[in-house]
Amino acid sequence: MQYSFSARWFSMAGLMLAVGCPKKPTGPVAPLEGWHKVSETATFACYHPPAFSTMDEVQRKLKRAEALDAMMTQWKGEREDGVQFKGSVVDEVETTLFGDMTKAETVAAKNLEFCKTASTGGNTDGWGSWLNQLPGQLTAGECFNHFDYTMYDYLEIDTGWQRSMPICKDDKVRISGTSKDRFRLTDKGDWINVGGDPGDATAGSEMPCNIEGCYRGMLVMKFVTDAGVETIYPVGEELLFTAPENGSVSYRINDDTFYDNTWYQAGGIIDHASVEISPAK
Repeated sequence: MQYSFSARWFSMAGLMLAVGCPKKPTGPVAPLEGWHKVSETATFACYHPPAFSTMDEVQRKLKRAEALDAMMTQWKGEREDGVQFKGSVVDEVETTLFGDMTKAETVAAKNLEFCKTASTGGNTDGWGSWLNQLPGQLTAGECFNHFDYTMYDYLEIDTGWQRSMPICKDDKVRISGTSKDRFRLTDKGDWINVGGDPGDATAGSEMPCNIEGCYRGMLVMKFVTDAGVETIYPVGEELLFTAPENGSVSYRINDDTFYDNTWYQAGGIIDHASVEISPAK
């Protein structure tokens, strides 16, 4: 059988097309991982974090550490690509992430966004601002100062608020003062204890504690939230308190003048009430 020229030509052309034009892959394209430029015009490479959600927990932990190490090299300027941030800020971010490495995943993803912008014609100002605020954002609402110890102190009757002890939301504490020790608030006043003067209620007054149950001279407590909101509670001999938010507690006697306050003295022994704050069960 003989083939015409045109038939042979089309046969050869078909063979060339079959050999020279491989089929495009039909499966999913693997996401970038590691250091890559996001475009041909990018001035430097960005770190692309791995797909953490596809890993088992052991591999995921290793990859989080790798991601943090990679970001640190760029933040510190070790890649010599023109990117470098303040060392103290970078160190603080690293320390914060060490406290909860699961957050390295979201940080790596957000870091890539800022890097893409900076490498394709932007600048690093927004990137640096984000990094500077990152420790506060990562720890917002967290508390590392649980009241898990017992504090003993002497109550002072010639000064205002004593101490300022941090406390976390939902911490339960017991604050108490010794009732056997007496003092008075004026030269000729009655001798009272941490329960205050039962005949001198201060509700509605200008005294520090001015709600129902407050008496002049009694032991009182102040709770201040991290946002600066103050609430004062009557304590007397004892108060069980559950912190509604993260904050701090301090204490004093419920009085507004101190110059004539005096401890009871007999036989050379001077009373001096003590205060105890401890975790409550």
